[in-house]
Amino acid sequence: MRLTNHLRITGTRNLIEAASAMGATRMISESMAFGYGFGDHGPHPLTEGDRFGDDPGVPNALKAKEEMTFEFGLGGVALRFGLFYGPGATETLVKMLNKRILPVVNSPFVLPWVELRDAAAATVAAIEHGRPGEAYNIAEPVSKGFGAMVRAVAEAYHTPTPLRIPLWMVRPFSYLHTLLSTNLTLDVGKAERELGWKPRHDSL
Repeated sequence: MRLTNHLRITGTRNLIEAASAMGATRMISESMAFGYGFGDHGPHPLTEGDRFGDDPGVPNALKAKEEMTFEFGLGGVALRFGLFYGPGATETLVKMLNKRILPVVNSPFVLPWVELRDAAAATVAAIEHGRPGEAYNIAEPVSKGFGAMVRAVAEAYHTPTPLRIPLWMVRPFSYLHTLLSTNLTLDVGKAERELGWKPRHDSL
């Protein structure tokens, strides 16, 4: 993730310099749920008050990006999104399923998700109602495993039935194995109360 984290820090700093030169005073920053860390977080839904960007297994680029956002102008807002799906994101998975190169990995863990149009609505809500210096979790209330997402896409798009494999088979792909070994749910009550945002879907 070295290049991605370089983009999050240096890229955000460059963007802020350009925005300041143009006289901008507000900033909405895209953050993500994995800033809470990988691994098994248990059944407790994480709130914005839980530790973020301090996990030794997660580079602190997400935390640094949020801090730069909060300090910008009159104070920016960070949106901690779940994993994206929907038009503009799902088509790649459909192509992989049609080629039978995307298996269902058997794992008991769940992850937070948000449909792209709901994510866009949350961004608009943050522009209109977000409190400066605050972060908001943006996800559907019901978390699902990555395998459940693959099965749902296969069923919705009538692709060939995906193969099923155990979690240990993806261990050579270290980031993917870490991702699928993570158990993470988000509490989105703050976004509902303060932004007036609620996703159209309870679950993918």
